[in-house]
Parts: sequence; structure tokens; C-alpha cells
Amino acid sequence: PLSVETAMDPAVAEAVTVGGMRNVLAAMADVGARRICFTDSIGSFGADAPRVGATARWLTENPHQDPGSDYGLQKRACRELMAAFARDHGGDPRFAVLPGVLHDSPVWGNGTTEFALDALLAAPHQATRLGLPTGDAFVCPIDLDVRLPMVYVEDLMRGLVALQEADEATLAEPQHGYCVPGLSFTANELFAEIRKHHPGFGFRVELDANMDKFARLWPDELATAEPLRDLGYAPSVGLSDMVARVLAAHEARNERTAEAFKAIDADADGKVSRDEVEHHIRTHLVRGREDYAHQKQEAVSAAVDRLMDEMANADGLIPWGTFSEWNRRNTMENVVRSSSRELLVEELAQAKQHVELLQKQLATLDADMEEK
Repeated sequence: PLSVETAMDPAVAEAVTVGGMRNVLAAMADVGARRICFTDSIGSFGADAPRVGATARWLTENPHQDPGSDYGLQKRACRELMAAFARDHGGDPRFAVLPGVLHDSPVWGNGTTEFALDALLAAPHQATRLGLPTGDAFVCPIDLDVRLPMVYVEDLMRGLVALQEADEATLAEPQHGYCVPGLSFTANELFAEIRKHHPGFGFRVELDANMDKFARLWPDELATAEPLRDLGYAPSVGLSDMVARVLAAHEARNERTAEAFKAIDADADGKVSRDEVEHHIRTHLVRGREDYAHQKQEAVSAAVDRLMDEMANADGLIPWGTFSEWNRRNTMENVVRSSSRELLVEELAQAKQHVELLQKQLATLDADMEEK
């Protein structure tokens, strides 16, 4: 669980994070495995941590500092479990302190630094280039001038692999802990870069209590010397490059989604009705894909019901914004496939019941024949 998710349900997060680490280490001890690389977080740093040049060493040298969140406390508990594993079982645990992770994938969790991903996703929806209704101004949940450390996913993977594969003798930091630095920026700096691609990008500030609190607690920048010295790692992706990459990926997905939406929206009114969804599925997603054993047309109604339940507004229509958001995690093809599978399972269950009934009837007939 990420920082905000942990704040919302600390008990579940602890069971997953700390309980999971305890289970993994116990399994490692059972089979004699020594090495594990744990992804720690900037959420482990509290208000007393250095603002610039924060190191993993600082966490090990200040074991009782207050990280200011259950998220940070749970990360510390994992480090303590790994230290005990190294002491009691001769293990070689390592941990990487990660900043906010930036990427061009369509989905992510509910954390603090994820505000940057949310903003990058929102920007293309405020443009009119797709000929569809535009989105609202982005709501920024943290102070515009708070600087946060981030890392682009390609840099992150290089850093993690370098730490995981490094020879134990080369790791000079306590508990083999290292930060994986990337880039740092404020919301204002991010939005200025976004406007180079989308000049009309709009935003307003509505502070989220948890996210703003965490953003102010965490360091502005992570140390670069230790990972460069021991791991040969240095970040390569800066702000402008990152923004260009992520926006390009979102824009390409938006174009594909817009093409799909327009194909369904027969009357081009920017909203999709149930009849339009059903017609599209029957015409484009089912017809021609059936065989004598699987009549997928029979599953269309169930698929349409599910799609309307998940996307339709109070008027029974699916607007472009909802369709686009839904498509980040789903596809209509998968819904049809799932409905077809469920129908097949139901048919198999009914067939099994019929077979069982026939078997009982045959058994009864056999018994009657024997008596006669």
C-alpha cells in the first residue's frame, strides 16, 4: 500500500507490508536464501530528516526519528526485520529508498507523489484536438512550491538491478541501504513544463490533508554520491524528458480511446446510449467470432448490463470523460470475453446437473430392472 492508502487503513497496510515481510523472511530462512532487496520509501523520512542530500544511512543512524505516518513506521519495521534476519540467519538483505515513481502506464496507486502522474494524465484531456468534450481543471492536492524527489521508472529499474546484483563486499552503506535518486521538482515547475506541450493546461489548488502533510515532511532531494560510488548508478531522465515521454504515451492512448468512442457514438453527440453500446458489441466484437459451440451473441446482454452499470450516468448515458477513465483499466473486449466465459460456466453447470439427474434416473431404472 502507498502512503495515502496506508493512512486510510493502517491495520490492513501493516498486515500486508510488515506481515508480508515477516512471512517472506521466514520462508527465506527455511530454504537458506540470503538475499532480498526491499523497496523502502521517502515516506520513512520525517520532519527531522535533511531536506537536501538525504541518505539511507540517515535512517539507520536515526532509528527512533518520527516519520510522521504509519506508512513510515511500517517501512521502519520492515528494515528492523531485515536487520534481525541478517544477524540471526547470516542473510544479505538490502533496501532501496525510493522517491515518487514516474512512468507512462495508465494506472497507479493512491500515494502522495502520484499527484504528478494525475496532472500528466489530466493535461491531454483539457485539449480539444480529439474533437470531444474537454476535462475540468486539474485539482492540485499539495502546496505548489513544495519540492519532492521523484525518479523515472527506467532510472529506477537500473538502480534496483544495480543494488540487487552488487557484490556484497562493495556495499559500504549500513544495512546495505541506498537511496535511488532521480529528479526533484515542485508542482509549479511541473505545470510549467506541461504547458510547453499543452499551453491551456489549467489547475487549481485544493489541499488534501494527508498528501500535503506528507509532501511537507519528506526531503526535497536524495543523495547521489553513495549510489554512484557503490552501485555505479546515476539518474539520466530529467524533468523535460520525463514530461515529454509521459504526455506522448497518454496522448497516444487517448487517441485510440477516442477512436473507439467515436465508433460507438453513432449520432456523435458526445454520449453513448445503451443501444449504441449493444449495436457496437454485436457488430464489431462478437459477429464473426462465434462457432457452433460458443454463441457469444447470447452473452451480449450481460456484457451491456455490466458496461452500463460501470459507466452510465443518471441519464443512462456514457459520457466521453467516464469512458476514457474506464478504459484506463478495462476494455470492452475483456468485458465481452468475461461475460461469454461466465455464460459458458453457467451452461456447463446446468449440463452437469442434467447429467447427474440422468445418472440418478438410470440408476433407478437399473434397480427396477433387477427387482423384476
